[in-house]
Amino acid sequence: MTCVQRLVALDRRVSARLAIPGNNEARVLRLLTLAVAHSGDSPLWLLGVIAALLWGDALWRSLGWRVLIGTATVGAATTILKWLFRRQRPPGKGWGFYTRFDRHAFPSGHAARSACLAVLLAPLLPLWGIPLLPLWVALVGIARVSLQIHFVSDIVGGWIVGLLVGATLLPAF
Repeated sequence: MTCVQRLVALDRRVSARLAIPGNNEARVLRLLTLAVAHSGDSPLWLLGVIAALLWGDALWRSLGWRVLIGTATVGAATTILKWLFRRQRPPGKGWGFYTRFDRHAFPSGHAARSACLAVLLAPLLPLWGIPLLPLWVALVGIARVSLQIHFVSDIVGGWIVGLLVGATLLPAF
């Protein structure tokens, strides 16, 4: 077994351990995980962008532009990478709205978006709020794996893309 094969096997094992069972006992956990996972959805953030740009003061408009540019840039980057790698999503019950339109898993768009937004929004938050951003980013990523929509490596790849895009865009603001 090659090194790459061992890493892929490890990725699959760790991802399977994080999966939430589909039984009734885990229903509440699954609902909470769905809420966390969907907190990284682009339509949700784009609704916030519209509100910030239309009704916000200068600070909120700045936040809106950051989210819009970050979301669009990360979306383009992850889409290109997904079509280059064409990695299939994990087998399981995690298939839903997004997976019908986006069958490729690497890198995770949700992980990339949350990481990019954390970088771009950190300068606008009070000091006490900044530690909440990496926590949110981690929870979104773990939730995507737990719902069997991504492997752990898809999330890590998404975080790397998001951090790079966020760091690249940050000087523009």
